Amino acid sequence: MKKISKIKISDKINEEQLNQAMNIFYSAFKQKIRHLIKSREKAVAVYKNSINKDRVFYALIENDVVGIAGLHYENKNFIDIKYSNLRKHFNPLRSFFIYWIYKIVSPKVKEDAVRIDSIAVKEQFRSAGIGTELINKVLEFAKNKAFKEVILEVVNTNPKAKKLYERMGFKEKKHVRYYLLTRPAGFSSEYIMSYAVPHNHS
Repeated sequence: MKKISKIKISDKINEEQLNQAMNIFYSAFKQKIRHLIKSREKAVAVYKNSINKDRVFYALIENDVVGIAGLHYENKNFIDIKYSNLRKHFNPLRSFFIYWIYKIVSPKVKEDAVRIDSIAVKEQFRSAGIGTELINKVLEFAKNKAFKEVILEVVNTNPKAKKLYERMGFKEKKHVRYYLLTRPAGFSSEYIMSYAVPHNHS
């Protein structure tokens, strides 16, 4: 793999970079997304119009987005899919079904916690430490904002990611089995991982 230039983590990007970010997000989670929205074009449009821009960190190399970390805290997720947004692309019944599924699968987050909803890295830059940089930025953000815990979910079919999170100080909190329910989306269970944010007490 070619030598990686300096990675910059930012919370602000332009329109072209937002398109890059949404395509990276789709590519990373397409098996899950296609379970609900078959068309890539429609999925990217829906997500782009549903993003809460104050809930995302972006990894940039030479002004190109190569990774994103989407956050969920204070009852607001980085992707907030609205029925009205879905109706631009789907009939009422399909729109309601997709909206309902997203509401069901979006977990509640405690007031003193930050949830990493999604980490996505551009395929050719995976294993280059970009995911680690993004997580470190989230941990720093959580500490600065006085949150007590950072949580995330990792699917049972991604043991490599689980090992990375454990190396970074996350501990397995719970193992949730979905059995056949989520099989079409490419996994059958999820590990809930938790990181206790250290705070200096003076």
